[in-house]
Amino acid sequence: MGAGTVTATGVASRVGSSLRPTFVVCVAALVAAAGLAYRAGGVDGVLPVAALGVAVLAAAVMVDYRLGVWMLPFAILLSPEFGAGVVRARVEDALLPLVLLGWVMHVAGTREGWARTPVSGLVLVLLLSGLVSTSLGIVRGTIPQPPLGFFFFFKRIQYLLLFFLALQAARNRRWGRWMVAALLVGFAVTALVGLQQRLTFGPEFIVSGVRPGERATFAAVLVFLASVCLGMAVTLRPWWQRVGLLAVALVAAVPLLYTYSRGAYVGMVAALAFLGLRRSRALLVALALLVVFASAILPAEVQERASSVAVVFGAPERATQSWAARLGAWHMVVTQMVSQPLVGYGMGALPLGWIDNELIKELYYGGVVGLALYVLVLAGLWRMGAEVARRAPEAWMRAFGWGFLGGFVGAMVQGITATNLTAIRSAGVFWLTAGVVAGLYVASRETGAEERPA
Repeated sequence: MGAGTVTATGVASRVGSSLRPTFVVCVAALVAAAGLAYRAGGVDGVLPVAALGVAVLAAAVMVDYRLGVWMLPFAILLSPEFGAGVVRARVEDALLPLVLLGWVMHVAGTREGWARTPVSGLVLVLLLSGLVSTSLGIVRGTIPQPPLGFFFFFKRIQYLLLFFLALQAARNRRWGRWMVAALLVGFAVTALVGLQQRLTFGPEFIVSGVRPGERATFAAVLVFLASVCLGMAVTLRPWWQRVGLLAVALVAAVPLLYTYSRGAYVGMVAALAFLGLRRSRALLVALALLVVFASAILPAEVQERASSVAVVFGAPERATQSWAARLGAWHMVVTQMVSQPLVGYGMGALPLGWIDNELIKELYYGGVVGLALYVLVLAGLWRMGAEVARRAPEAWMRAFGWGFLGGFVGAMVQGITATNLTAIRSAGVFWLTAGVVAGLYVASRETGAEERPA
């Protein structure tokens, strides 16, 4: 039985390895064909090529679900939205069920088990807690629009599926490397999209990436990707890898400034400070120089925006209207928690943008129980990232671990004034990256177990 399982898994791995370059070539050919078809016949000319592309994608993912996981970073970062209102569709919404089905077929053929991590059980309990609080909220009438409550719950399932599928794929070190590469390429393209918007439309335009009107979410993505790239750059040794990663971070810094997101500015500074203290003092020097020479380096409109952050700490009575509104909303939420302290009011009890604080939002939706579970999951992610950063057997794995920790710090600090781990695009990137780190954690542990003498 055991030998058969090993054989099936090995065959699947070899098939996936041989299919991977072929799949990349096919995707490149289809993209080129779509471009030519669009130039020749417009949208109508692209449709047949698009249909063929969907068929190729579906077939490839059924053969090896990890090809679909590999495409998820591009879908999350670069997909436009379709539809209007609260419920809008994206490419990842269609790709994710396909990948899940491919994983089920993979497990049926190889008998591959679940990868065990410190957060696996907590994630399931967190989902159950969310279901209970949302169901009770609908029964009690604290969720004014029940479909919206279940929509929020479905989105949480989606984020955690991203985490789980990335974990299952990245536990194979070869696929883990491919996943890291896909994330970095997606990060680079995302940064270039933001830079292109800044250069095309000028300083009056608020940069928001491929989805208009989402500057805060795009700022969260830029903080996270820049932090990951910087963390890897100060850990890896080859100069060309350092230069490439630093270039991505610097390109991302330009559109980040022109999102005009004060929370993102503070989150980026926190990530720089963490990486400077733990990995490279050069980042602390760069941060100090930026502060000292800000008036000469930063554009006037960015200086004005950033200076209002200092007002919050130095003269709270002169704080901006948006900060005062946040404080008022937080006070109201905390006051109302006296009525439903344990399980909260349920997901969707207040619109997502109404509570601009990740942890206070969790407290309101899930109560003390939900918040405690959420914090434990985040603590488990940090622990896995720290172990990968310190003990992973390969340099690229350790570098990615440090990058994730830097991004984690930036995301948590930005989450003081935003729901960046719930907003669709930034949350998807965070949980997918966390899943890759968890997969590398499992791979590192398995490698260590194999190398220990019997």
